[in-house]
Amino acid sequence: MQQKKKTPNRYHRNLLTFLVTITVAWTSLNLVIPDSAKSALENRPLAQMPKISLTGIFNGKDQDALEDAVSDQFVGRNLLFRINYTWRKLIGQKQIDDVYLGKDALIQKPADANPEIIGQTLSLVSQLEASTGVSTSVLVAPSAANIQSDKLPANVSDNGENANLDSIYSQLAHPADPRGILKEKQNDYLYYKTDHHWTSQGAMIGAEQLLQSMGMTFNPEWFTALPVVEGFEGTLASKTASYGLSDQIDVYKDNQNTEYTVTWNDGHQSTSIYDRDALNRKDKYEVFLSQNQGLVHISTLANSQENLLLLKDSYANTMVPFLVPYFKNIYIVDPRYYYDNLNYVLSSGQITKIALVFSYNNFVSTISLRDILKSTLEPEQAQQEQQAQEASPQA
Repeated sequence: MQQKKKTPNRYHRNLLTFLVTITVAWTSLNLVIPDSAKSALENRPLAQMPKISLTGIFNGKDQDALEDAVSDQFVGRNLLFRINYTWRKLIGQKQIDDVYLGKDALIQKPADANPEIIGQTLSLVSQLEASTGVSTSVLVAPSAANIQSDKLPANVSDNGENANLDSIYSQLAHPADPRGILKEKQNDYLYYKTDHHWTSQGAMIGAEQLLQSMGMTFNPEWFTALPVVEGFEGTLASKTASYGLSDQIDVYKDNQNTEYTVTWNDGHQSTSIYDRDALNRKDKYEVFLSQNQGLVHISTLANSQENLLLLKDSYANTMVPFLVPYFKNIYIVDPRYYYDNLNYVLSSGQITKIALVFSYNNFVSTISLRDILKSTLEPEQAQQEQQAQEASPQA
């Protein structure tokens, strides 16, 4: 008996037609819609479609570039990111990349500490103080994972951060450790829920400890909080595509009305340390000292004869407003973007105080601070190392 051939039923035919239609429509959209230059959700530039060449095809460069572009320019990418975030939350996943999915907050995972970098940096800090004869204070800002550990997912720790900070501060002549007060006020709005920085309130506590380490007294009554924006979604939100979380940014008014002039890295001047245009951009944290810059000079009419050299990363940007009334001049150097040694600033600025303010992650795992100190204190050795590195074959 001949077996009857099975034919697909109407449901299967309709499903196949639907899937083919969706695939063709989606592919057509990707071909028709112009490429986007930047992702507002991820706050980063997007890969563009490459110009294909035979050489690029054979060496694989065009293939890699094409894969990146297709991934970045895919229609519906943002929606898929949101779905991915929702799914991971629903299944109880604790983190996405280096971001913990905490309780009503996204929290950056503390970096793995590099003992060699830490040791070299601390040694160079001691040499800097001995060489200049200028009191050098160091503040390593603790992370939210350390201070607000109750917001971490279950069975997640601060990755040894607290113990590392104990060791770091024990080796400093002028430590500015804000952990005690931050812990006391851990339920306050000290860290953003969607960004890796501390808030202005957290930075004010840091400023108080920094000035205290310099033998100066901070007066909180000199400052009044002013909310400037709501709905801020920071770097951690961009990394995870989270939704439902947002932040408020406050700036603090100087009730002393200290007059000052800011000379920015490109040489132009202004009378405000705040970049109001940043409130209309994705990264609204840039309202504090604008985008990252190598050197910024603030000249004030404060009743002070102290001149500060501040080595910092972006954690210190929110702290600077609290320092302005206490110094005649503040020279702000970000080692990540400053490509010279410090001798020019040290010789021309009549520096009376030096401060280092860095996030925990940058202090324990990146080399920019170590390298600028080395190029200042050991210029010949640093130059030889750089020349050797430039002469060595590229990996």
